[in-house]
Amino acid sequence: MGNKISIIVSTRDRSPLLRSTLRCARAQTWSDKEVIVVDEGSSDDTQSVLATEFPEVKVVRHDVARGPAAARNAGVAAAGGDWLFFWDDDDLMHPRHLEELLGAALEAPSRCLVTGRQRDFAIVSGEVMLAPAFCAPAKRSDTETLIELLEPTRQRTITHSSMLWPRELFDTLSWDEELAFNDDFDLFGRSILAGWHIVGREVGQYFIRLHTGPRVTTGVSMRRLLSPPRYYLKWSELLKEHPEHAACASALRNGLMEQLIDMTDVDAARTLMPQLKAAFRAWGGRHFYLTHPPAHRFKRAVVQSILYVGGLSSMHRFLELVARVRPPRSDYISGFQPPATDIDREHANIIRMYQ
Repeated sequence: MGNKISIIVSTRDRSPLLRSTLRCARAQTWSDKEVIVVDEGSSDDTQSVLATEFPEVKVVRHDVARGPAAARNAGVAAAGGDWLFFWDDDDLMHPRHLEELLGAALEAPSRCLVTGRQRDFAIVSGEVMLAPAFCAPAKRSDTETLIELLEPTRQRTITHSSMLWPRELFDTLSWDEELAFNDDFDLFGRSILAGWHIVGREVGQYFIRLHTGPRVTTGVSMRRLLSPPRYYLKWSELLKEHPEHAACASALRNGLMEQLIDMTDVDAARTLMPQLKAAFRAWGGRHFYLTHPPAHRFKRAVVQSILYVGGLSSMHRFLELVARVRPPRSDYISGFQPPATDIDREHANIIRMYQ
């Protein structure tokens, strides 16, 4: 096996951000690489930017957008590398990200997927604001990783862009094109079921942009709306006969419960509701509950009473009402901080360099 890296970028109508991303790809210290851009039916100047500014990039064009999973599968089909790196078109990475990930992957035991460091950032009033860096644990059981992927209340520690994927993995697996959301969690989980082990290493540095603009993975579509319930229904079947069935039951049950509330009274999900209820019961669900209950005991009692008396529809309407009347809370980005350490300043300078 060689060490050529294929960088696969899916994009749609965001040529300024794509330009920054591709400049960042050029700056990677690992030289044995190729860049593949899958253009999801862009109507802006993406094609001319690619042709005039990045002639070395291999371009796959979809005249009609097929979704992020289909775009990544198309990138895999066009790739000639031994390792694959999936990259969103609005994110950035440290110049040594790929080189350090590759080094760690080569040192890892066989059939290990190595995930590195990542941190969120945002540009606020022209300034770089940073969230703390994070990384998956160096030692964690496959069952614990599966629980993280299924539990809706759990903080995620891995992303598809924090790791290099061995090309051989895609000889038997592919991105699920029915999922426009949770598709990365699904691929992580199926990799584990196929005998791969995910390990964290304090290497590289991936920068995830937080903003209010559109992402290739977002947008109002029927596929995206129904992806979360389909994801949990899929995994309720995949894990039915798995040896770790009992260990994953609570996480899967919570995910199904959250979908039951979210999808109630959604016309497009009407046919999925009986399946969600059946899966919830099959995984030990006896009474409906809120997966993120209020901290105050009295409020918890009120919420549970609404569920007992009014059922899922009443809870769905209640949560919508609360969202409308609740005073605005500080969002996630408001908790970001300006660079405070030497490492922070280094990261902020790298981000500014490609803006």
